[in-house]
Amino acid sequence: MNFAELLRTIIANARAPITPQEIHEIIKRSHPEFYGTDSQLKNVEKGNYTSLDHALLANIYTAVRTDRRLRRDTSTRPMRISLLADGGAAPREESVRRGEAPRRRARPGQGLPEKVRDLLENLGPYHVAYYEAEVFGGPSLYFHRRALETRQTPCSTSHLEYVYATLASWGMHRMGGKGSKMRPFERFLRSVEALVARIHEAQQFDLTQMDETRWGAVREIFEGIDVMASRTRLVGNSKVMHHLIPNLVPPIDREYTLAHLLGSKNITNDLHGQWDLMRGLIEKFFVPVISSQEFSSATEHWARRSEEFPWDTSPLKIVDNLIIGAVKARKPAHA
Repeated sequence: MNFAELLRTIIANARAPITPQEIHEIIKRSHPEFYGTDSQLKNVEKGNYTSLDHALLANIYTAVRTDRRLRRDTSTRPMRISLLADGGAAPREESVRRGEAPRRRARPGQGLPEKVRDLLENLGPYHVAYYEAEVFGGPSLYFHRRALETRQTPCSTSHLEYVYATLASWGMHRMGGKGSKMRPFERFLRSVEALVARIHEAQQFDLTQMDETRWGAVREIFEGIDVMASRTRLVGNSKVMHHLIPNLVPPIDREYTLAHLLGSKNITNDLHGQWDLMRGLIEKFFVPVISSQEFSSATEHWARRSEEFPWDTSPLKIVDNLIIGAVKARKPAHA
């Protein structure tokens, strides 16, 4: 019996929907071979989890989240888990197989509270998944860290060269006739120079203490940066702003941020609409995450092992890492 089968057996034998914590206790008591495994021990030694109990609980959350034969009731905390009545896939997948029209996609912002809960319940697994993927490194990490280290002189040529190089290494400039393109460096430089007063001001803001005046300053920066050669500014400008004001703006992209949080990679070409989207994601997802005690405790633990986690460069970047980890961890558990 593998771990996924064990979970389904425990859940099937429960008289009512059961919590991950209750499953955890049953495994420790009745199935000790799944507690203190080599993988769990290794992750505790690496500092990914604080204890074997934490590691086992993370395994349970990951397996439950990826098993389509289980129903998760996230209206309560902790969630409660049960088997689907027919033992089949979740309702959405069933409707697709029957050829029914999919439900209308939720408007931006809808469903974000559940995304917040999911992230906070899976901080450890998503952090592990991000670093185990080992997708990003080399120039993309080097220029990112150098750009952050030099941000106190936001209009210096060296700082903006690091930012410019970061965007290029993060895939924002594609060679050839297709793909995204960046503006010439001189044009980008001039656009940031015009915003220097606002940038210095915004570097002092606290994201949890924002008001309309402060958001107005951030919006001016967003709308003034000229780095991408297309009308789609959200991705490129958010990445620039993350290296100018990492205290306020996370890097946003289509593949991970938008696809995971909104279920769509589409971006309108309307600049004002893109600003509204970015602010909405920050206020409704990123702020609740970084304001939580769970996140603070986890990041404090990870900070003690900073050499092992070089991409954990700020609270908002850690949330970005966790989103990527959530996507990487989506692979279904083997039955």
